Parts: sequence; structure tokens; C-alpha cells
Amino acid sequence: MVTVQPEKLESFVRGVLRAAGAREAAAALVARSLVGSNLAGHDSHGVIRVAEYLAATAAGQLDLTAEPSVVQDLPAVARVDGHHGFGQVTADFAVRYGVDMVGSVGLAAVGLANCKHVGRLGEWVELAATEGVVGLAFANGAHPGGLVTPYGSLEPFFGTNPVAAGVPVTGGDPIVVDFATSMVAEGKVRVARNRGESLPEGLIQDKRGRPTTDPHDLYDGGTLLTIAAHKGSALSLLVELLGGVLTGQGVPGLPSYDRFRNGVLFLLLSTDLFRPAQAFLDEAAEVAEHLRTLRPAPGFTNIMVPGDPERGQAERRSREGIPIDPTTWDQLATTASELGVEVPHPG
Repeated sequence: MVTVQPEKLESFVRGVLRAAGAREAAAALVARSLVGSNLAGHDSHGVIRVAEYLAATAAGQLDLTAEPSVVQDLPAVARVDGHHGFGQVTADFAVRYGVDMVGSVGLAAVGLANCKHVGRLGEWVELAATEGVVGLAFANGAHPGGLVTPYGSLEPFFGTNPVAAGVPVTGGDPIVVDFATSMVAEGKVRVARNRGESLPEGLIQDKRGRPTTDPHDLYDGGTLLTIAAHKGSALSLLVELLGGVLTGQGVPGLPSYDRFRNGVLFLLLSTDLFRPAQAFLDEAAEVAEHLRTLRPAPGFTNIMVPGDPERGQAERRSREGIPIDPTTWDQLATTASELGVEVPHPG
């Protein structure tokens, strides 16, 4: 593994994106988002994605210079068009726009159209929560044909279809829920493949529908499985309907779906919709703190609320550096050299 300090890695990725043609502001935002995912321990949504983004650019599917715009604006509803630009730029714009809407009407529904991979979905609901707003998100999207099998199926139909929620609390970090409705995010399988590691059992099946722990099988016609059997399959379907169908971005398993994109629905709510905001924030904080004081079961050392593991990982990696597998580092280094960007020494 190669270990790189976060500031150095962020500057390097920003330079690569700038050299590839991205606007300065977009390159800075995307680099910060990708490295932030690595910091949080979600390497599947970190700098491993740079090669994917530049490949999409070369294929004419990602416009590095595009800027999002609002194409539908109602009192509590907005539709944001990313114009096939960076998903992170579109998501950041959409959440900030929605937070402003919440300030005037109390709630907002913001749908995203024509944007690429938005990155770690939890980042955007956490952004809403740090602004004092409850954020919910539903994101579909995959390459045509899908990657996740509905319960009992041999054929794929869904994307990994994450859901996320960010809830502000008094005097502490927000509660941040963020998980794929597949057993594992595709990017985590990619990380395991790059590291030469096997997967835990029960995450994927090969092209014949047999359980496998070899990450290469996923990229040889295999599929991901949904969480919680039929319940996860139903939840994944819900994300397709809200993130894909409601926003008009389509469903990977349908013949009409022609390219990867993230369809995202953000629901943003004021904390004083039903009671005084401070009462909500105080009780939410009480819930979180009470959970942390519960006695741990055998094999556990403490109870965490969603968002705690990522913050702990970020603290460690900020201090010790971010580990990057050799395959991902070689891809970054090769791309940088081709673009005339100096490759920093690890450390």
C-alpha cells in the first residue's frame, strides 16, 4: 500500500483534474469530495474514481466544464440539470439551493438530472445537516443492464441504489445514515480486486448464480446481492422509483437506459416543521448520546451512531495518512504523467 497525506493527495487530484480540463472550482470541489471519502474510510468512493471519470470524459459522457442550473423552480420543488457534468458539483449545488428553499417554505424536494457519479451520498445529506436542515436522499444509477439482482433473480436489474439521511443535533456532529441497498457497494469490490483480496461470503454471485468470494467474478458477468433478501430488494426498487423514475433519469434494467448517470431525489426538511427547532435538536442529541451509553454486547467495545465510524476513521487517516492500493496509485501516476502533472512522493 502507498500512504499519502490528505492535503498532498487532494492537491495532486485537483491538479490532475485541472490538467484534464476541469474548471478550477469544480476540480477543487471534486478533489475535496474524493479525498474526503478516503478520509472517511470509504475508499470505494475516493480517488479510485479518477480513472473512471477521465474515461467517461474521453467517451464523451462527462463534460468537465459543465455547470449545473435550475430548470424547474416551484415554491417547494426544484429540478437541477447537471448538463452531464461532475455529479459532486451538481449535488453540492442542488443541496445548497434546496437549503435556501427550506428557509422560505420549510421543506424542499430537489431532483437531479443529467449528472454523473455524485460520490458518497452521505456527504450531501451531511452538508444539509450542518446547515441545520434534515436531509434525505435516494440515488439510483448504474451502467446499462444494472449490477444488482432482485431477490431470487439470476439477472441484474438495479444499481447499488444508496439511501442516506443527515440529521442535525444540538452540540455535536450530525447523525449521518448512508448505505447501499446492495450487500456491498461496487466500488468496494473494485478496491478488493485492486488489492488482490477476497470478499466476505454472501456479497456477490458469479454469472451462473453461484456464491463467490472472488471480486473478479463480478466483472465477468456476476452480480451483487441485495441486503436483507426480499426486504432489501423492495428498498432497492423504491430507490429506483424515487431516484430514477420520479426524476426522469431512468432505470438501469430497462432497455431505454443508455448510459450511466445518477438520478437523485433530495428531500430537505426544516427542524421546526412540527415543533420548535431547539426542542427537536435537543432531543435528537439526547437520543444519540443515550445510544452511545448502552452496554455493548460481547465482542463489542462501544455503541456508535451512524456517522461515528467515518469521523473516527477521518481522525486516524488525517494523522497517519491515507492508504491507497498500488493499482489505484499507478493509475493516478500514469494519468498524471500523461497530462504533465508532477507525481508527488508518497508520505
